[in-house]
Amino acid sequence: MDYDIVWRNEPEQVWISCEKIDSGDQPFRQLKEIIVHFVLNGNLHVAFVPERFVDSANKRMSAIIVAEYGDDLLVDIPAETLTSGSRLRVTAAERDAVLIPKE
Repeated sequence: MDYDIVWRNEPEQVWISCEKIDSGDQPFRQLKEIIVHFVLNGNLHVAFVPERFVDSANKRMSAIIVAEYGDDLLVDIPAETLTSGSRLRVTAAERDAVLIPKE
């Protein structure tokens, strides 16, 4: 199937549910980063995310839905993962389990 990307005029801010969040001891870093682990499409992703984008208490990271790709969503996160970039595809099947609306 060939889908067109439908860009959203007004991107939607959401949270991505994380499996693990680790602030670690970072005495030599200028910017405080949080290590986040999350699963999308059955793959574990890891990213070093600036602290202001992470809600450690609720194990979630800020993200923005920027487009629709068929039934799936394209989501931007605030940092590149170690295995891919900062734009990720969230399938329709995992949307409710991974994405949390912002209050």
